[in-house]
Amino acid sequence: MTISAVIIILREVLEAALLVSLLLSSSMAMGISRRGVVAGLVLGVIGAGLVTWQFDLISDSFEGIGQEVFNATLLGAMVLLLLVYSGYLVKRTAHQHPWASAPLVIACLVVAMAVTREGVEVFVFLYGFTASPSKLLSVLVGGAMGAGIGISLGVLIFYGLINLPGRLRAAVPLFLLALVAAGMASQAVVYLTQGGLIESSLPVWDTTDWISEASVTGQLLYSLLGYEATPTATQLVLYGMTLLLFIAVALIVHRQQAVFPGAGTQ
Repeated sequence: MTISAVIIILREVLEAALLVSLLLSSSMAMGISRRGVVAGLVLGVIGAGLVTWQFDLISDSFEGIGQEVFNATLLGAMVLLLLVYSGYLVKRTAHQHPWASAPLVIACLVVAMAVTREGVEVFVFLYGFTASPSKLLSVLVGGAMGAGIGISLGVLIFYGLINLPGRLRAAVPLFLLALVAAGMASQAVVYLTQGGLIESSLPVWDTTDWISEASVTGQLLYSLLGYEATPTATQLVLYGMTLLLFIAVALIVHRQQAVFPGAGTQ
């Protein structure tokens, strides 16, 4: 039970920690205040508590698929917000305005949504063992270990990113944000399929024997790349389309900067 708790909590915490690290490092690259991310963390914890409190009500909504709709909606919103944020990251003109409202608010909202979603998963998982005191201690120990590993990896990623040279300080977070967003889009498909809103289909391949999603490596790849051992064609298409959208935004903004080099620096 302890090992299962480690892996489950590690996955949830690492997803949020990775996103926080990417947004913090990219905020530094743009020269904007990091308080948006901090505010997002606080709002996310509050949001997770409120959603957990109303978990049964949310789950029973939409004819019993409320939780699936809730998760898919959050993931879709985060993908769109990160897409807009990536444009600011490519532009990198916000350094003239440390309190530039748009990227600041976007970072706050994305972090709040991520922490809310992952926090609910953690709270619900732990709450399920409150009726079994004999198992609760081992689950709490495993959960603490998983959270510690996830936060530590997030800190390592953050310090690795902020110590990158020159333009890589913005380019690498941008690339990783695109991968994370693509993984979110793929996850949204899973929730919509579970809710019966998208027709289920057979997986295109199965790499479980190579890298299991339940393994630590699988969880790391899941958080970083949106790894799925058994992805469907719909997931792969949406994953690829999301990456193409991020590339398109980056190219468009970069071209605008080349044509209008002084734009946004007023």
